[in-house]
Amino acid sequence: MKTIKSGYEGGEVALLQQKLKEAGYPVVESQVFTSEMKDAVIDFQKHHHLDADGIVGYRSWEALLLVGHQAGERLVEKDFDLVAKLLDCEIAALKAVQKVETGGKGGFFAPGKPAILFEGHIFWSQLKKRGINPESHVAGNENILYPKWEKGHYKGGMGEYDRLEQARKINREAADASASWGMFQIMGFNYAACGESSVESFVNAMCESELKQLVLSARFIKQGGMLPALQSKNWAEFAKRYNGPAYAQNSYDEKLAKAYQGCC
Repeated sequence: MKTIKSGYEGGEVALLQQKLKEAGYPVVESQVFTSEMKDAVIDFQKHHHLDADGIVGYRSWEALLLVGHQAGERLVEKDFDLVAKLLDCEIAALKAVQKVETGGKGGFFAPGKPAILFEGHIFWSQLKKRGINPESHVAGNENILYPKWEKGHYKGGMGEYDRLEQARKINREAADASASWGMFQIMGFNYAACGESSVESFVNAMCESELKQLVLSARFIKQGGMLPALQSKNWAEFAKRYNGPAYAQNSYDEKLAKAYQGCC
C-alpha cells in the first residue's frame, strides 16, 4: 500500500474512509485525505500504539486492514488477499513462499505449537553473542549444540520441541532465537525485522494464529528488502535474501518458481 497523508488524492482515500468507518470513525466521504481523516488516523494510531503522526504508512495500513478481520484456525483466501494488498504483490507469489517453506502444510504442529525447526549451529552463535561459552555446554547436548550446520540431528515435527526445550534449559532467549518459526519459517533472531520488540514477543506472536504468522512474514519481507523481488517474481534474488547466499544448493529459486506456477 502507498503511504498517504493529509491532502492526498487517489484511490487509497476511499479505502482509508472505509476502514476508518469500520473502526468507528464517522468521517465524511471525500476524494481527498481531509484534516478530519487525519485527526481520525491520529486517534486510531494512538489506540494501536503506532506513531501518531496522521500519516498512513505500512504499519498503519496493516492495522487498518485488520480491523474486523477475524483469524480462523487455518489461513483462508481472504487472509492472503489482505496481506497481498498490503504488500502490493500477487497472492500466488505469497502462496508460493508459504508452500516452499512448509511444504504446503500449516503453521502449527499442534494447538499453541507453531511449526519450528531448531538449528544447533545457530544456537552455538547465539550463545556466544550473549557471552556464554557454547563449548562448556556441549557434553550431553551434542544433538542441539554444534559449531557447523548439519541435518543429522533434526527430528522433525513435535520432536523439534524436545530439542528446543533442551536448549531452553541452557538459555531460553538464545534457544528461541535459534529456531525457525511458523509457516514462513522465520528465524527467531529476526524478531526486530518482524516488528517485534524481543524474541519473546516474536514467539508469542507466532503462537497466536496462522494469520499473525502471515502478517509477521509480510513485515519481514518488507523490512528485509525482499519485496521488490517478490513483486517482480525474481525468485533467485528473493531466495538469496530470504534463505541466504547458499540458496542455490537447495534449489530454492527453482522450487519457488515451480510453486508460483502451481498457485496461479
